[in-house]
Amino acid sequence: MTTSHPTESRVRNYLIYLVLDTSESMRRPSREAPQHGNAQEHFERLIPRMLRQLAAHPVLNKMAAASVVAFNDEPEILRPMTSLDRAASTNRPKIGYGTDYAQVLKFLGDQHTKDVRTVKLNRENDNYAVEVAAPWIFFITDGRPYARNLDQELSEWMVHRDRLVNPPIGARIVAIGLPGADRDTLYSLSTGQANGMRNAFIADRSSNLRELSESVVSAIESSISTSATTGLLTIRTPVGMSRIDGPRS
Repeated sequence: MTTSHPTESRVRNYLIYLVLDTSESMRRPSREAPQHGNAQEHFERLIPRMLRQLAAHPVLNKMAAASVVAFNDEPEILRPMTSLDRAASTNRPKIGYGTDYAQVLKFLGDQHTKDVRTVKLNRENDNYAVEVAAPWIFFITDGRPYARNLDQELSEWMVHRDRLVNPPIGARIVAIGLPGADRDTLYSLSTGQANGMRNAFIADRSSNLRELSESVVSAIESSISTSATTGLLTIRTPVGMSRIDGPRS
């Protein structure tokens, strides 16, 4: 006698990494408007709120899982990779000073394998067969790569960036530069289209970190909502920023 099994539903799941620079400079208030606080405290407040808003979407919240990773001298997970339809807290980052790109990019490459396994297991427990799409990484920084009291050479961290963006991971990276970030670094870090346009953005002004932080998070939220529906990563330019059209050299 043949045993019948219920039809297995297939779902496509998107892994989203919100990567936040928490180096010393992110804790400095803007010189022009010190009353508006510092960038790190704004993002610590805004990112969890954004995730709660995305979680309230009845369709999107079952299509995406999100993790928050902070980095300074070393990376740390503030929120583990968790489906948006499941509650997860976001911890506060540890105090650090550097901006170690090599460490955080290597960490993301290593962590991705574990996160894919976790998401698949959770959805399979819900009787879904899971196809995990290439991850989307939103990388927010205000400085140059810097570790152990030295600027990091491009060769030190690009090998880990390339491991992330090349198969089998195939990550798509959006680089968002706050005041103090380096244009060429952001362009090298980001990915984009075959025509050379990349998802790299830099702040036009430094007068109001609160408004700038809000516009960045709003653009990320809108991009996640749109991209999860179409399957293609598209991001609108945050207010107060401009897209970087290429390296200076």
